[in-house]
Amino acid sequence: MVQHLIERCLLLHMSCDQCIKALAEHASIRPIVTLTVWRELQKENRHFFQAYFHSISPRPLMGSYIRRGPRFARRKQY
Repeated sequence: MVQHLIERCLLLHMSCDQCIKALAEHASIRPIVTLTVWRELQKENRHFFQAYFHSISPRPLMGSYIRRGPRFARRKQY
């Protein structure tokens, strides 16, 4: 049951901490149980979790795009 609930958290792009908190609040599952199952799933599916953590990690904004002005803006004529 805990594995199934963790898989549902993964579908919602939750981190491990968010999943532990959600299962504790909504399913009354002790955090140590969720953490143990999470770690076992990580051991069994190492490549999946590497890709998962990469996909949910915050990405830095494209600073060069933001710093530039509009691409087709008119130049000021002096």
